[in-house]
Amino acid sequence: MNMFRTAPLCFALGMSLFGTTVMAASSEQVLMPRFDGYVKAFEASDPQTGDITEFVPKGQTVEAWTDMITVNIAPNSASVSPREFLGIMEAGWRGACPDTQANWLREGQEHGRPMAVLMLSCPLNPATGKPETSWIKGIQGQEGFYTVQKAFRTEVKEVNVVTWVKWLSGVMLCGSGEGPACPGDGR
Repeated sequence: MNMFRTAPLCFALGMSLFGTTVMAASSEQVLMPRFDGYVKAFEASDPQTGDITEFVPKGQTVEAWTDMITVNIAPNSASVSPREFLGIMEAGWRGACPDTQANWLREGQEHGRPMAVLMLSCPLNPATGKPETSWIKGIQGQEGFYTVQKAFRTEVKEVNVVTWVKWLSGVMLCGSGEGPACPGDGR
């Protein structure tokens, strides 16, 4: 499991639909671009703290991974801003890795919803003895707070940075409120 998972973060169900993976809490859904070659390796759901789903490349596990995609849905956190929510994650990283570097890559509105993208890196994770880098996109919904995280537990190559930051830019929230209709909801 990702050592840097912190606080009341959690995620949900995955399904491929029109080339997009959908993660649903209730009427709000996380839409993600395809990420071929990954399998669901962990899933947990709790009505109070939320849902978490972790995907790793085929042949890897949540115990032994070099890269991972984690989706969290925190249903009771809709009032928390992206800066506050991702700041909790940043604090968790700093507590686990004193040499953590944080870079806020983007903050603002996307499809009418507050969002932010944060990059966190630990040059040497004390728990694994390996470097760890994550890009986390957080979206404040009307029903909860949603994060999608792409993590590497190796030195990150420039091509991976470009590929995965672009991939994260395609992650969005659909459903209640402003923004795009979810696939199949008839809006």
